[in-house]
Amino acid sequence: MYKLLMLVTLLPSLALADAAQDLVAKLQGLQSLRGGFEQTVLDQDGRRAQEASGAMEVARGNRFYWSTERPYEQLAVSDGDTVWVYDADLEQVVVRPLNENLSETPALLFGGDPSAVGKAFRVEEKDRNGDNITYRLKPRGSDPLFETLDVTFDGQRPVSMRLEDALGQKTVIDFRDLTLNKAPSAGRFDFQPPEGTDVIRQQ
Repeated sequence: MYKLLMLVTLLPSLALADAAQDLVAKLQGLQSLRGGFEQTVLDQDGRRAQEASGAMEVARGNRFYWSTERPYEQLAVSDGDTVWVYDADLEQVVVRPLNENLSETPALLFGGDPSAVGKAFRVEEKDRNGDNITYRLKPRGSDPLFETLDVTFDGQRPVSMRLEDALGQKTVIDFRDLTLNKAPSAGRFDFQPPEGTDVIRQQ
């Protein structure tokens, strides 16, 4: 009876470990992603509060290019050390050091160190339907930007991310026409502000 009880007690932690290892293995197979995205923000009642779409590219070394094209233009670029957030309408760019905390920069899930995932999150398998698997990530740190992050894969290919904050607001990002593990375009992760842009530097 005691041995059976011990086994039952261990099962949840073993399942969590398997889910984390499975997710890390998938992430290790991704050196870069390139494609489009559609982003929807839902309020507490599930109503659409905001929609956006654009193009993205992410590569190992904490590098990313995230260009929102609709309904307004905004660009976020990281070369692995610095982040530029450029607002074309305001003719303004905010420049700051990259925060490598995965729970504050979800894009680094695909561009950061896969081995850091288990340290930053508790990982469990939320849903499985054939090759379609959703992992639920819960930040381990205090005062995170979101309560849960669900990441769905179809085989080795990321399909979507879904974030929910403490107030119940949800952000759903669906990836479109992804190309995996192709060498990034030259200069993709460097940003030079257009002439006349107001540059705001943050520490």
